[in-house]
Amino acid sequence: MKKVIISIISVVILSIGYWLISPFFIDKRVSEEFPIEESKVESRLISQGSFAGFDRIHYGSGDLQVFKTEENYIIRFEENFNVANGPDLYVGFGKDGKYKKGTEISKLKGNIGSQNYVVPGNINLEDYNEIWVWCRAFSVGFAKAVLNSSI
Repeated sequence: MKKVIISIISVVILSIGYWLISPFFIDKRVSEEFPIEESKVESRLISQGSFAGFDRIHYGSGDLQVFKTEENYIIRFEENFNVANGPDLYVGFGKDGKYKKGTEISKLKGNIGSQNYVVPGNINLEDYNEIWVWCRAFSVGFAKAVLNSSI
């Protein structure tokens, strides 16, 4: 009986360890087309920014743009987007260097490449001036982009 319990505990520990560590060694590349170009919906660029990481483990780079359509906002991570992979990464918002918990709009689709995120109607973009890649499991930022809205 003791061996069975030790075996079960070992499997659980190994599974959790794999979930936590494996993303650091696995890249997920995304290459989404910009959805506005395919449709007849008009859009205008309202802000843009560039990602920067926080340290050697939580790094990021690349450009993003925010577009306003008739119906919603679209955040576009450009092809040069690259962030350290990690567990439980989400796209969310911050203001003046501080992440606002609970603003996550989507799980990060991939840690490399172009991707699009639609901002839900309950999020007011005027309340934020940064877009973050945030690890919910450990409450730590991986990268953020300060938005320049002087366009």
